[in-house]
Amino acid sequence: MERSSRWKSHNIYIVFTFTEVFRAKCEGDTKPLSEEEDKKIEMFLRQAWVRPIIVDEVIAIAARRLMRRHPQCKKPSDGIHLATALRLSVDEMHTFDGSDLLGLTGKINRTDGKPLVICKPTPAPAPLRSDGPLFELGGTDAGPKNEDH
Repeated sequence: MERSSRWKSHNIYIVFTFTEVFRAKCEGDTKPLSEEEDKKIEMFLRQAWVRPIIVDEVIAIAARRLMRRHPQCKKPSDGIHLATALRLSVDEMHTFDGSDLLGLTGKINRTDGKPLVICKPTPAPAPLRSDGPLFELGGTDAGPKNEDH
């Protein structure tokens, strides 16, 4: 798979995502991820092109207000993701959940005044690793990245 030209140098996720992603599906009757699948998620979130963002008080308050104003924003996690995307003026906010947040695309302005695009993600870019596919554990356990500290 080739790296899509739509993917910039970084994709943003919220550190909260480490906790949030524990099932394969967002809705319905699902089982938690296996330990191996859980490690794959951690490896994915630790890729060099993924930029972690910490939720602060400003984002938390904005999330609560967004949930109050927009019934499509049903869960605190939706509010946190939406508030973060607006504050950082991201090009697109991707969602894997049902269609709730998709209905808000173009209806809420980012910090830079432009409307936020909310969509389902296109295929992810190819991994930037040379030691195998992104989700191949290869017998090694991915530890925390220390390069940014």
